[in-house]
Order: sequence, then structure tokens, then C-alpha cells
Amino acid sequence: MKKLILGSALMLALSVSFVSCKEATDKAKEATEAAENTANEAVDGAKEVVEETKEAVTEAVDGVPSFDDAAVAEYVKTYDEYVSEYKEAAESKNMTALAALGTKSQELATKSQEVMKNLSADDAKKLTEYMTAKSKELQEYATKMTN
Repeated sequence: MKKLILGSALMLALSVSFVSCKEATDKAKEATEAAENTANEAVDGAKEVVEETKEAVTEAVDGVPSFDDAAVAEYVKTYDEYVSEYKEAAESKNMTALAALGTKSQELATKSQEVMKNLSADDAKKLTEYMTAKSKELQEYATKMTN
């Protein structure tokens, strides 16, 4: 009788250990999947941060923000070239070059009206900030030229 009870107890203990090992394995799989999901989310978040940082660095280095609309980006590039040419002409006090830039300024004003029609809210904000900064630069160059 002792052998029967002892054998039954041993079988019960073994079956419980198999069940608990299976539960432990299931829990380990769930933990692994949760860790994997968390890692994937962290990687996605890191990629987003890298992209935002890249844009901010490019803007800080170039002084030119990035735009969603290619036409706006082209306009800003052309305007930036205009400001560079104006700076050179103002620093050298070259009145002929400044007169020629007057025509380019009118062309840019016409082009800006076309570009403004299709701006997103974000691009409009960026363009306004950019144009305000460039206008201040142009005023500084004009002031230096008269001194």
C-alpha cells in the first residue's frame, strides 16, 4: 500500500512539474515577445528622432528649412541665392549689381504669390519665419552699405 501511495505521489509531483515547466515556457515566450515589441517600438521611435534631428541640423547649418512642397523649396533656394548676391553687392557697394537685383526681386515677389497658394500650414509657418529672418539680413546689408 505504501508503494501505491508513494508511486501516486511521485506521479502527481512529476505531472505538476511538467505543467509548471510548460507554464514557465509560455511565460518566457510571452516575456520575449513583449521585449521584442518594446524593442521594435524603441527602434521606430529612435528612427523618428534621428529624422527630426537631421532636419533640424540641416536647417541650422544651412539656415534653410525643409519643405514638403518642391515648388516652395525651389523658391527658397532661389531667394537664398538672391540674398547672397545682394550681400556681395552691398558689401562691395556695387550700385550696378544692386540695380540688376531689383529686377530679380520683382520676379521673386511674383513667384512668391504663386507659391503661397498651395502651402500647408506647417510650410506657411516655416516660410514666414524664413522670410522674416532673410528680410532682417537684407536690412542689415543695406544699413552697412550706407555707412
